[in-house]
Amino acid sequence: MPELPEVETIRCGLEQVLPGRVFAAVEIGYGGSIKDPAAADVMTRLPGKRVTGTGRRGKYLQIFLDDDSVLVIHLRMTGQLVFNEGAAVTDKHTHVVFSFTDGSTLAFSDIRKFGTIWWVPISRLDHIKGLATLGPEPLSADFHFSYLNREVEKRTVTIKALLLNQQFLAGLGNIYADEILHRAQILPQRKARSLSRQERQHLFSAIREVLAEAIECRGTSMSDYRDSAGALGEFQNRLQVYGRRDQDCPRCQKKISRSKVAGRGTHYCTSCQH
Repeated sequence: MPELPEVETIRCGLEQVLPGRVFAAVEIGYGGSIKDPAAADVMTRLPGKRVTGTGRRGKYLQIFLDDDSVLVIHLRMTGQLVFNEGAAVTDKHTHVVFSFTDGSTLAFSDIRKFGTIWWVPISRLDHIKGLATLGPEPLSADFHFSYLNREVEKRTVTIKALLLNQQFLAGLGNIYADEILHRAQILPQRKARSLSRQERQHLFSAIREVLAEAIECRGTSMSDYRDSAGALGEFQNRLQVYGRRDQDCPRCQKKISRSKVAGRGTHYCTSCQH
């Protein structure tokens, strides 16, 4: 699933090309991709609207329009959003194609069909399930050590489960939770409140560092993820534990383990994570 670094990379790419473009048409091959309003309404009412900018909350991509409305897109497991200066390159998994008056296109593809698109007034953003209850952005000033320290102190779940909780912190998923915990040298099975103050400080730093590095590398392409130009990310070349079961830990050279934690396949080093 595209996580915060991947969605932010897509947003940055679209911010360079979308503002000022005017929708000319919308082709919808799979109506299930449109959550709200009805697909027919999007096809008839979106043409003529102009893009004013982009945004992101957690894993939700936002495209703002000149009538104070916003397209909200969640890529879920396998969604892709690719811009082209000409006709869209499509296949059987391309479900929505947005065409602009200058001939450019934005294509939404999704192999597993879990991705979702909303088009709502900005005033109704908090009506989108999951969006209104997101925790702070981990790279924003709203996320500070005192917040993490306070929340960790009262949680009895594993630290891996807490990192995956979007109401605690927006945008983290399985890949970056594993990488963050390895950076902080904390085992994912630990109960959150068992972490010492020093471990919490290490965790806070690791969250910011890993996410910033992943954005700089334009995300992680393990399978389906592509950026807004259809290109691969590069952070997969820097992964320390995720997807590296039975390989040597880059820090201590012991073998990396994998087990299920918080219902997710989890990678970690039993030697240098404690």
